[in-house]
Amino acid sequence: MRKRPDSRSCHGGTHGDGRTHNALIAFADGAYIELISPTSATPEGEHRWFPRLFAAGGLVDFCLLGDQLEDEIAAIRNQGVEYPQPFSMGRNLPDGKRIDWLLSVPPGPVGQTGWPFLIEDVTPRELRVPRAPDEVRHPNGALGAAGVTVLVHDLDTSVRDYTAILGTAGHELTAPFSDDRLGVVFPVGKEEDQWIMLVEPKAHQATEHLNRHGQGPYRLTLRTHEGAIGPGEGDFVDPALFNGARILLA
Repeated sequence: MRKRPDSRSCHGGTHGDGRTHNALIAFADGAYIELISPTSATPEGEHRWFPRLFAAGGLVDFCLLGDQLEDEIAAIRNQGVEYPQPFSMGRNLPDGKRIDWLLSVPPGPVGQTGWPFLIEDVTPRELRVPRAPDEVRHPNGALGAAGVTVLVHDLDTSVRDYTAILGTAGHELTAPFSDDRLGVVFPVGKEEDQWIMLVEPKAHQATEHLNRHGQGPYRLTLRTHEGAIGPGEGDFVDPALFNGARILLA
C-alpha cells in the first residue's frame, strides 16, 4: 500500500522471520495503518498475507488489540469460535531496540473466516506504535479509526462468530452497497465509539471483491473530528494512492 502524500508514515523495521518489513501510519487515537511488504521480490515459503499482497494489496487484514490475550481467547473458544493460542513475535527497530508482542491469527488463509487477528503488546506499546505529536498529526485531518466494514458470505454465521469474538451484540443498520440485506454493526473500543460493520453484499463491486479475495475488510473509515461517525459517512481517498484500498475520511 503506497503512502498518501498528505499523511506521515514512520519506518517500522524487519519482522523476526526476515520475510516482511513495514512502516506505520499512526493516529492520535492509537490506531494505525500498517504498510507491509515482502523483503524480497521473490519471497520463499508461505505467509498468511503473501497471496493477497501479490494479487492486489489494498486492505489485506485487520487487527484488534487485547489486554490479556490468553484469557480473551479462552473466553472466545468457550463460545465455540476456535482462535489458536497466541504465539510470540517481534522485530528490531531501526535504532536496534527490540520490540515483542503476542499474536493470534484466525485459522486458514486470509479471506477464509473474515475474523481479525489479535495482538497484545509485551514491550511498551509506545515503542511499537508512534505516539509523538509530530508523528500522529496529518495534514488531511485524520485523527484515527472510526470503523471497518467487513464483507462476509453469510451474515447470520458471521454475526454469531463476531458476537463471540467481541463479547457483545451488534445491531442492524441499513448497509451501503447492499440492496436487500441489512448490515450488522458491532461497537468496539474502550468508549464503544468505533465499530465493525458486517455486510453480506449484493452490489456488483463489493460482491466481486468478496468472490475474488474472500471474507475480510473492505472499507476503512477514518475520523477527522470527535463525535459519532457512522458507516457510509465520509469521502473516499483516491484508491490509486493506497494500492486500491477503500479509505474514507469522515
